Amino acid sequence: MATLDDLRALVRTQTETTASELPNTTVDWYIRQAFDRSVAAENTWPSYETKWILTLPAGATEITIPIDCNRASINSLVDVSSGLRLNMADHETAESVYGNTAHSARNPIEYSLWGKEFQLWPHTAMTEEKSYQLMGHRLPIDWVSLGGDSVVDADPRLHYPLVHYAVALAYAQQEANELEDVYMTRWQFDFNAARSAIMEPSRQQPLTFGGGKRYLRPFNSFTVNTPI
Repeated sequence: MATLDDLRALVRTQTETTASELPNTTVDWYIRQAFDRSVAAENTWPSYETKWILTLPAGATEITIPIDCNRASINSLVDVSSGLRLNMADHETAESVYGNTAHSARNPIEYSLWGKEFQLWPHTAMTEEKSYQLMGHRLPIDWVSLGGDSVVDADPRLHYPLVHYAVALAYAQQEANELEDVYMTRWQFDFNAARSAIMEPSRQQPLTFGGGKRYLRPFNSFTVNTPI
């Protein structure tokens, strides 16, 4: 795990500069650019996976989207009381299908995104508040502004490649174009390797093609197989 101070020191060591020659404000700006460009490559970094419990107030038909939720990576919205997973719908289509008139005695079965809210469809004027579980990915925090002890808000495998990017920008400032290209290439190579490893899909067992149904053996039996 790397802190901002760790990255600052490495940038200065590689560029053979001092804090007076390359102040924190400049290094931090380079590191911030490196971080922003890195995390922007994916909306679904595993380290940002998050669950939120949201409340639909009585009589309301929309829920405010959490401010730290990455809208592009929403995975599911589930009615906590029933366990029903709502389907995502295009907002314009939902309006055409359901209309904006509030219905009664029917739980929402779909949702759309509009502005800063989840619109639930059909619109139902509930007499009591309801809870929903949202699963998705959060936005990264502004860890650079938290100071030298703050840890990079990303998978550890992405931490040290940020140094190469920052060093490249430092050399660009000095108009050392060849060195800039060398370190930008190093950042790209290390970032691509880390990204591939991090985003590799999880697998609990080897994949078998044409193997038929998978069977689950009950935990209290070693003789009976039950097809899933």
